[in-house]
Amino acid sequence: MTGILAHLSAPMQSWGLQAEHNIHPTEKHPTRSGLIGLFASALGRSSDHPNPDLQHLGFTIRIDRLGQREVDFHTIGGGLPPHLAVPSADGSLRKEGTSTIVTERAYRTGAAFTLAVTGPADTIDRAARALANPVYAPYLGRRSCPPDVPVFLATHPDPVAALDHLPLHRPAPAPWDERQPVEFVYDTAPEPGARPDRQLRDRPLALRRFTDRDVWYRTRRIPAPDAGLGTAYLTALTDYLESTR
Repeated sequence: MTGILAHLSAPMQSWGLQAEHNIHPTEKHPTRSGLIGLFASALGRSSDHPNPDLQHLGFTIRIDRLGQREVDFHTIGGGLPPHLAVPSADGSLRKEGTSTIVTERAYRTGAAFTLAVTGPADTIDRAARALANPVYAPYLGRRSCPPDVPVFLATHPDPVAALDHLPLHRPAPAPWDERQPVEFVYDTAPEPGARPDRQLRDRPLALRRFTDRDVWYRTRRIPAPDAGLGTAYLTALTDYLESTR
């Protein structure tokens, strides 16, 4: 089954969960709603597009670098004239002195993820072409988080199996530690009958609504080489992709 190999790396990423009042958290790895939004953006679709074809995509995530959680103290509407004040829930403008909204927005800094994307052949073909030549520039959760390497890597006959061999985007281990544990995130059971490890409310529905889905986590030692960072990673990745064509 042909699928897509993709990579998400950036100084900052933010994969939003349900906001709690003025606190906007981030998941530790890309969410399903965020990934579908990434593909929809590459296809040039509007934010209110239902994306019925993309709902059939499956995502397996390899966590190359978990990164660090950082929180941004964020304000909206401060210092604006009355006619530009932030609107309230009923549509009226906030009164002078109450127009500034303070929020906390969480990000993951220095994180990197490699994806295996599977689904119907026509959807995979359309999504791969869009990801390689996106209509809108890709971003990782928020528009302020552009990727620092190309997102699209290649199509592959078995992208999930390829995750065990693609170079890892992280510093090489010590010489006496040939392999390091790598965490994977699955949206289908990796073993028959395996119970899910948790539920995430990140399956998108119409009208910006979401529902729960099951998620499985597994940590394994894999033969993929630790390629390093920067040009070391890009060189190792290019060599690997060329050797598998």
